Amino acid sequence: MSNSVNGKWVSSKDGSSAFLKFDEDGTLTGSDGGNRIATTWGSEGSGAVIKPFATTQRAVMGMEAWVGRVHRVEADGDVLTVFDHGGNHLGELAKDTGSNEPDEGR
Repeated sequence: MSNSVNGKWVSSKDGSSAFLKFDEDGTLTGSDGGNRIATTWGSEGSGAVIKPFATTQRAVMGMEAWVGRVHRVEADGDVLTVFDHGGNHLGELAKDTGSNEPDEGR
């Protein structure tokens, strides 16, 4: 499933390890910095709709809890805008340009 959201998107906030990774096979992995996200996604225009998922509710310093409320995303260049079920803007992630750091929660 080729789409402009394919790839890894990361937080630009200092100390944050939050990310979302969209694979071409429709799988999504991610983390808010303390809780792992694993689900699937479907293409929608320049973005994607995230299928419902269960996650733990740990609190960790530096985490970005809004990432765990993702329902829909839109890509515009190197910026991924994240929305919740109500269409509310939650935040933004930046296209990863080749980080060699391991994924949080793996």
